Amino acid sequence: MIASWVTRRPARTLGLIVVGALLLAACSAGEESVVVTQTVTEGAGGPITAAPLSGSSSEPPESSQASRARFSASPRFGSTDVAPTQKVTVTAFNATITQVNAVSDTDGTVLAGAISEDGGTWTLTDRMAYATSYRITGTASTRDGSTVPIDGQLSTVDPGDTMRASFQLAEGGTYGVATPIILTFAGQVTDKAAAEAALSVMTDKGVVEGSWGWLQDEDIQGTGVKQSRVHFRTKDYWPANTKVTVAANLYGIDLGGAWGREDLTRTFTIGRSQIVTADVNSYRLVVTVDGAVTKNYPVSYGRATDNPDLETRSGVHVVQEKYDSFTMCNPKYGYCGFVANWAVRISNNGEFIHENAAVVASLGKENVSHGCVNMSPADAKDYYDSALYGDPVEVTGTTPQLGPSDGDIFDWTYPYDTWKTFSAT
Repeated sequence: MIASWVTRRPARTLGLIVVGALLLAACSAGEESVVVTQTVTEGAGGPITAAPLSGSSSEPPESSQASRARFSASPRFGSTDVAPTQKVTVTAFNATITQVNAVSDTDGTVLAGAISEDGGTWTLTDRMAYATSYRITGTASTRDGSTVPIDGQLSTVDPGDTMRASFQLAEGGTYGVATPIILTFAGQVTDKAAAEAALSVMTDKGVVEGSWGWLQDEDIQGTGVKQSRVHFRTKDYWPANTKVTVAANLYGIDLGGAWGREDLTRTFTIGRSQIVTADVNSYRLVVTVDGAVTKNYPVSYGRATDNPDLETRSGVHVVQEKYDSFTMCNPKYGYCGFVANWAVRISNNGEFIHENAAVVASLGKENVSHGCVNMSPADAKDYYDSALYGDPVEVTGTTPQLGPSDGDIFDWTYPYDTWKTFSAT
């Protein structure tokens, strides 16, 4: 049967950023001068060439400016609108950094940092908060044992608002080999390349080829607000029994008008390989588990008429939900309140695999449904118990093809080379 219903999906979010050039403040301590310097960006004269304090024979004469204690900061002190994930460093020239603190002017939070082994560079290791000023203070020692201060300030960007994102997969879940990873944002992402650069997928089986693909923005919640969504699809089905970790490091990323609210991760498992082949003209549904046929059910598919809407669509469907009991309604075809037991949804256009005791006589002999795959009650329960979200159901033998108009997961209807063109990077 083809059922009609409203699909509800939760809202989600994402993001990336980079910030610019570099600098510092000047103070004096005793006779040792601290020279205000700036790291010169490419095209503006080249970087500072003075060497850190090291006793190197290549150092300039003591009388030259290069022999004085100097510092450079990246981004430069006084910078505003710094991305909270921007790498922050202070580098000493002709001095050794001994101590640095980075403190929030808002609430006094102290951020962690690390001094390099040679004392030449301090690097912030904590991430900063949005819309916050930080005072960076510290000390460095010079060749003659003098102490010179480090003192500067920078402020992070105020995003005004941030955007949430969410994965459809549960932490620790087990899924089928055709499972896509879906990240949905609570609004529209205009800098999709920046967002995608913040995404990563890792497995315990090494490299598994796949690609992110951006689907059309749409009003998922029915609120009038369009939302962006990106799917990760492997080139071929996932290897069975694979542990997968996906990360969306969106915090501090400018998504194009909105910034990422938080970082997200999910770790899940791809279970056994269960592939269903559904040749409409065979009146059979065949289940293959880890390369071996385990079930061969007599079934009935959508009947062939002059109305293609009644035919089961060809293409790789993906198991998305299952219900021990599901009430179907389609007034267009004259039924409502039909209760289907052991119903496994394989598309958003109303296609299910479910029991239908009323058509048992037709199973394995003819196609009589409105598009669903009908089974006997016992067989439907047996298949229902075996099905996982993400299992592929490969339907062949009909003219109508599964596509974008059929709901959430149509990723496998595209050749992989075509799917890769949906990436923003």
